[in-house]
Amino acid sequence: MSLGSRMKRLRAGYASDERGSFTIFSLFLFIMLLMIAGMAVDMVRLEQQRTGIQNTIDSAVLAASSLTQNLDSEALIRDHLTMAGYDPDDFAITVAEDLIAGNEATSRRITVTSLARSDTIFMDLVGVSSLNAPVGTMASESASNIEISLVLDISSSMGSNSRIQNLKVAAKDFVDTVIDDNSGRVSISIVPYFGGVVVGDEILSRLNADGRTENIPNPPSYPGVLSSYPSEHSDSTCVRFDEADYTDRSISPQDSLRRTSNFYYGSFGFNTPGVGDRWCKEDRPSILAHETSAQLLKDYIEALNLGVYTGGHIGMKWGVALLDPAFRPVVTDMVDSGLLAESVRGRPGNYGGVETMKIIVLMTDGDMTRERDLKDEFKNGPSRVWYVDSRTSGFDSALNRSLTAFDGYFVLMPNNGTTQRWYVPGSPHTTSDDQFLPEAAIPLDAVQLDYHELHRRFAENDIADFFFEHSGDSTAYSEHRSAGYSVAEYSEIDNRLWAMCSAASANGDITVYTIGFEAPTGGVEAMRQCASTESHFFDVDGTDISSAFAAIATQINVLRLEM
Repeated sequence: MSLGSRMKRLRAGYASDERGSFTIFSLFLFIMLLMIAGMAVDMVRLEQQRTGIQNTIDSAVLAASSLTQNLDSEALIRDHLTMAGYDPDDFAITVAEDLIAGNEATSRRITVTSLARSDTIFMDLVGVSSLNAPVGTMASESASNIEISLVLDISSSMGSNSRIQNLKVAAKDFVDTVIDDNSGRVSISIVPYFGGVVVGDEILSRLNADGRTENIPNPPSYPGVLSSYPSEHSDSTCVRFDEADYTDRSISPQDSLRRTSNFYYGSFGFNTPGVGDRWCKEDRPSILAHETSAQLLKDYIEALNLGVYTGGHIGMKWGVALLDPAFRPVVTDMVDSGLLAESVRGRPGNYGGVETMKIIVLMTDGDMTRERDLKDEFKNGPSRVWYVDSRTSGFDSALNRSLTAFDGYFVLMPNNGTTQRWYVPGSPHTTSDDQFLPEAAIPLDAVQLDYHELHRRFAENDIADFFFEHSGDSTAYSEHRSAGYSVAEYSEIDNRLWAMCSAASANGDITVYTIGFEAPTGGVEAMRQCASTESHFFDVDGTDISSAFAAIATQINVLRLEM
C-alpha cells in the first residue's frame, strides 16, 4: 500500500473517531450547572434578606397600628428597625390617623416600603453586582363607632301592669351592656314619645324652627292693634311633620320646621292649662342626643314619665334623624357648647362606612292612635280678642261687683253696627253680665291678642265657649270649637311609621329592631313591619322585655366584633 493510501486511511479514521467528545460536553454542562447554582445562591441570599426585612416591618407595623398603644407610631417603627440592624432612613413610613378629643385615635393606617438589597457572589462574574427586591406592608386598625337611637313609648298605657318599671330596668341593663368602656365610641340617643315628641330647646334652637315675622296688611285702627306676628312660638318644642317627611331620613338646620301648637285639646274649666296639660307636654323628658355616659343615660331613663296618645311615627322620625349625617352640625354645635362629649364630634357618621354602625330600637305597648294640632288659621296670627289690663280690678258700678281678670276681654264684632262693636263676656260662668259696647268704648290700653297668646291662656273649647258662644256669631263659635284637628290617626300613623322604617332600613344603612311589649294585634303588626327583618322583631310580655333588650345588646356587640 502506497504512502498516500495509508495517509488517506489515517485521516478518514481520525475523522470518524468520537472518543473524548462526551468529556467536552460534560465540561460545558458542568459549567452551566455551576452558573445556575451560583445564581440560585445569590437569589437565596436576596430572599433571606427580603424575608428578614419583611418579618421586621410586619411586626413593627402591627405593633404601631394598635389603637391600644399611645406612642408615636413612626418613632416606634424606626426603633424596631434599628434594633433589628436596619437603617430606618432606608424605609418610607406613612402614618394616617383619625383623632377624637385632640389625641385619641379612632383609626390608624400605617404603610412601610423599602428595597431588600443583596450583593452577589456568582452573578458578579457576569456583571450583576447586586440584586434588589421590593418589600412593603400595611396594617390598619379602626374603632367602630356605634350610634343607637332608643325610641321609647311613654304613652299613658305604659302605666299599667308595671310596664314602665319593666321598661326602665330593661333599658338601663341595655345601656350597661353596650357601653362597656369609657372610649366614647358608643353614643345613645333616647327619643321618648307619646302623642308627640318633646324635642327640647337644646336641639330645636340649633334647627330652623323659629319661623318668621308676618306683617298684617291694613290692620284696623283700634288701640293696641297688631301690625305683625310671629309664625312660630317658643312655648312648644314639638314639631309637626307632613306626610312626605316620613320618606326622608334627614332633619338639618336648613330645613324649615313647623312647631306643634301650644294648646289644650278640649275644655279646661276656663282656667289656664299647665305646661303638662297641653298637647306638647313640655314637662315630659325631651330628646337626649348622642350621650356617652352610662350613668347619665340610666338617670334619664329612670326619670321617664308618661304622656297621652301614641305617635310612634314622630318618635321614629326623630330617631332616624339623629343618625342621619345631616344632623351633624347640630351635634357639632352642642359639642362646641360643652353640652356633648368631645368624643361624639363628627357624628352622626356617614352611611355605608365600616367605621360606623347605626341602630334603632323602637318599642310600643299599643296601637298607634292620634296626632293633633290646630288648623292653620288658628295656629298663629291676630285673633278677634283684645285684653284690657285696667279693667281687671276695682269695683264696677254698672256690673255692681268687683272686676276680675275675665272682665278684661273685649271681642271685636266686625259684622255688628258701631254701637255694638265690642262684645264683653264678663264672667265665663254666667251670661248675666254680658255687654255689647260701642266702637269708641275700647280703652286706650287695650292690646290685641294673637292666637299664640290666646291658646296659652285658654283651652281650645273654652275659647269658643267664652268668647263666641253667646256673642251671636254662631259661625265663629263653630269654627273655634273645631279649631283643633287630627293631623293623623290610626292607620294613617301606621303608614307614616312604616314609610319611615322603610327609609331607615334602605341599603342596610340603619338596622331597626322593634319590640311589641304586651301590645294588641295592631301594635304587634306595626312593630313587625317596621323591623329590618323578622328576626329583628320581638313580641314580649312582662319582664321578658329585659330578655328582648338583652338579645339586641348581644347582637350589637357581636356585630361590633365583626366590623
